[in-house]
Amino acid sequence: MTALLNRLPRHGAAVLAMATLTTGAVACSSSVEGARSSGVPNHAPTTPAPAKGTGTPTATPSAASSGNHTAGGSPTTAGVRPDAAASPDDTSTANTSTVVDLASITRCHTADLKAGFDAAGGAAPDMTSTHQTRASVYFTNISRHTCSLIGFPGVDIVGDRATDGTWSLTRSSASPTKILLKPSNTTSFSITLLPTTAPAAESFQPAIVRITPPDEKTQFSLKWPWGGSITRQDAATHPGTFVNPMGS
Repeated sequence: MTALLNRLPRHGAAVLAMATLTTGAVACSSSVEGARSSGVPNHAPTTPAPAKGTGTPTATPSAASSGNHTAGGSPTTAGVRPDAAASPDDTSTANTSTVVDLASITRCHTADLKAGFDAAGGAAPDMTSTHQTRASVYFTNISRHTCSLIGFPGVDIVGDRATDGTWSLTRSSASPTKILLKPSNTTSFSITLLPTTAPAAESFQPAIVRITPPDEKTQFSLKWPWGGSITRQDAATHPGTFVNPMGS
C-alpha cells in the first residue's frame, strides 16, 4: 500500500487513504449493530389476562343482636327469594379473572343490598325434622359498585307468641372469609335450626326474623315463611340454633 501511494499523485493518495478509512468505519459500525441484534430482546410483561314471594315486611330495629353490628338505624324491606332467582348460578363473588383493587372496595351497606329467604333448590329448612336443619338467607348487591361482606350477620328472631320475646342468635365457631360482591351478584349465609314438637313451654315459634348485614346498623325484617317451632334454648351457652358466617 505504501508503494502504491508513493507512485500516485499526492492528491490521489489522499483520496485513496480517505476511502480506506471510511470502509473501516462502516465495517466497525456493522460489527457493533450485529452485536446489539444478537442479544435476547426484552419482552413487556403479559397482563393476566325460594318459594313464591311472601311480600316485603318493614324492618324494625332490634334492641340487641349477636352479629357484627349495632342495633338501630332506619328500616328497609325484603322478602322471600323467588325460585328463578335462587339458581346457584346467581350466587357469586367478584369475578376472579378480573384484577380488583382491594383497597378501593368498601363494605356492603344495608342500602346496597336486597335480602330474603332462599326457598328453592332444597334451601328451605325441614321444620318437621327432629335433627338440625338450615334456613338460607341471601344478599343481592343492588348497587352499581363492588362491595365486600365479611363476618357474621346479626340475626334476631321475634317469636309468634307474647311469651316468646326476641331471640338474638349466637354465632357458630366457623371462621368467616371475605366475599367480594359485584353489582347484581348474590351471596348467602345460613341459620342452623333445631326444630321441635315439644310443648309451648319448651319451644319457640318464629314469626319475624331481623337480619343485619355485618358491621351495619340498619336491618331487614323478614317474615318467617315455614311455620313450625324450634327448641327454646335462648339462654343456653351452646344452643342448637345459631347463625353461620357469610358464605356458609
